Amino acid sequence: MLSGVHFAHPWALALLGLLPIWFALRFVPRMAAGRKASLIFSRVDLLGAQRTTWRARLEPLPDLLILIAAGLCVVALSRPQTVVAEEVEVEGIDIYLALDMSGSMRGIDMTRAELNTVVSSGRSPINRFEYAVSTLKEFIGSRAYDRMGMVVFARDAYLQFPLTLDYNTILNTLDRLRLDDIDGAGTAIGNALGRSIAGLVDSEASTRIVILITDGDRRGGNISPRQAADIAKKEGIKVFPILVGKEGVTLEPGSRELFTGRVRYVERELPVNPALLEEIAKTTGGSYYRATDAKALREGLHRILDTFERSRVKDATNVEYRELYHPLLVWAIGLLALALALRSTLFRSFP
Repeated sequence: MLSGVHFAHPWALALLGLLPIWFALRFVPRMAAGRKASLIFSRVDLLGAQRTTWRARLEPLPDLLILIAAGLCVVALSRPQTVVAEEVEVEGIDIYLALDMSGSMRGIDMTRAELNTVVSSGRSPINRFEYAVSTLKEFIGSRAYDRMGMVVFARDAYLQFPLTLDYNTILNTLDRLRLDDIDGAGTAIGNALGRSIAGLVDSEASTRIVILITDGDRRGGNISPRQAADIAKKEGIKVFPILVGKEGVTLEPGSRELFTGRVRYVERELPVNPALLEEIAKTTGGSYYRATDAKALREGLHRILDTFERSRVKDATNVEYRELYHPLLVWAIGLLALALALRSTLFRSFP
């Protein structure tokens, strides 16, 4: 698919404004000098009877060729290009990932004994958010034709990227995510679903799904999860909630010990609402999953996608820029060479 011509350095076209100034400085003094007598002659009538030769008429030609060559060089400097986007038809599903980044995702789903073993070996325990991100990166790396978008949420929900096949962008975004990037005081599940649904409404894919990864109950947000589920059902979008982490008491990093500098891990009981997530899945025609560790989350993600037919979508997978300045430079060099040749031969001036 070929697009129109655009310029990589459009600012260079401003130099074209100097060409009329150069033209005026070059030709206006010459034209003014042509109206004045360069020598005194008593028989002006004899001079007037002389015909103007073709060489005299074409005398400005070398300068005009140089002017045109300069204009071509300026246009070449602006780097005119055409964009060729290869649009291919592929099989895939349109997916929005809604990832919980609330403070409770710092939870570590280990027993105290397991935690002590990890810490004593000099390693840092992996929290829910870290294993969710790690599993998502592995999951994304296994896909080929599924377009993905992503929303992160805590107190509010934020779009990270719209539907795309650019998996490098997705993976780079996941690498940069940190729990402190957004306000973690809340779990706005309804807002996250709302933004995800909005990103899928205009999709032409026959299969559109939202994978909701969270570890808690709804806290905050101005859209209720049930409202969002009703909208998803109306739009034909299935929601697959995955509840990560264990129920009951979990461990979270707290303050550091005064003398050793080691992190204290405190016990905390986090509210969960499996019934809400099950209701969302049932309303939209999706399925509810429980993932207590990275392995269970990985299995849940693949189980979701393996149950769907692939729908055909079109996307620009290869974008190529074609440079157009080469022929302009060739013409400019040719015109300059011709101007120099004419000045050295036909229009050569003698003292």
